[in-house]
Formats: sequence, structure tokens, C-alpha cells
Amino acid sequence: MSRLRFLSPHDAGVEPVSPLRTSSSAFTDLSHLGKLEVRADVDGIAITPGRTLVVVDGDVRAERDRLTAEGHRVYDMTGALAALEVEGDDLMHRLTELDLAALPAIGSIARGTTALIERRGDCRYRLFVPQELGQFVAEVVDDMARGLGR
Repeated sequence: MSRLRFLSPHDAGVEPVSPLRTSSSAFTDLSHLGKLEVRADVDGIAITPGRTLVVVDGDVRAERDRLTAEGHRVYDMTGALAALEVEGDDLMHRLTELDLAALPAIGSIARGTTALIERRGDCRYRLFVPQELGQFVAEVVDDMARGLGR
């Protein structure tokens, strides 16, 4: 099996670098988290039936190898996805039309950007977006948060 090593900073022997170029009080940059797409229903964030995003704090190789040994197809998406955590239902209602009670879900945020959105407890949400759109989404989150007086 070939691997898309350019998506895995751990395989390349480098520290993950965030695609977000700004710091903000409106969100927490979690792009450093390891992200594995697994073609199976396993513990993690359900994307669709038979597809799961497994989020790992740190190096993904051990989890990737374990899931592969179990016979699952696993893709390292660490370098492909930016991750932001935002707080506030009011901010989320400005970012998406998705029903916040029906999360996790894939839908549109920030003027049409596709995102996987996960609820992380009361009023906290994780947004996983294509890394090439991460900076755009970060700027939109900042602008909308400022509009709420944050």
C-alpha cells in the first residue's frame, strides 16, 4: 500500500505547522492535532456511515498502524485539515445554518466552505476545514466574533 506521506508531517519527520497565520481570541488553533480518516465505523467523529475522523493529540503513527492492522483503510489527514475551536452558540449561528443540536455534521460555514463540525460540550465547537481554506475561515471567524463584541 502506498501512503500519501506529504499529508503526514509525522512520517516526514517534521512538526506539524498550522495553516493559520494569525493568532486570535475568537478561536483556538488546533491544527497540530493528528487527524486520521478511517474507512470504517470506529470510535471518533462520524463523517458518514463507514467513514470516521479519528483525532489524536500528537503523533498519529501508532493509532494509524493499529487501525491498519485491524484491517481498516486509514488516511492521514493531519496536513490536509486545519482545525479551529470556537466558543458560543451565537457565533456558530452566524457561521452556519446547520442545526447545532444535530452535530457532528458536514456542512457549509463561512460563506460556503465545507467543514466537519463537532460539538465539544456546552457552546464549544471544533471546525475541521481544508487546510488551504483555513486562513480564510479564521479571518471570517474573527470578523464575526468582532461583530458580536468579542
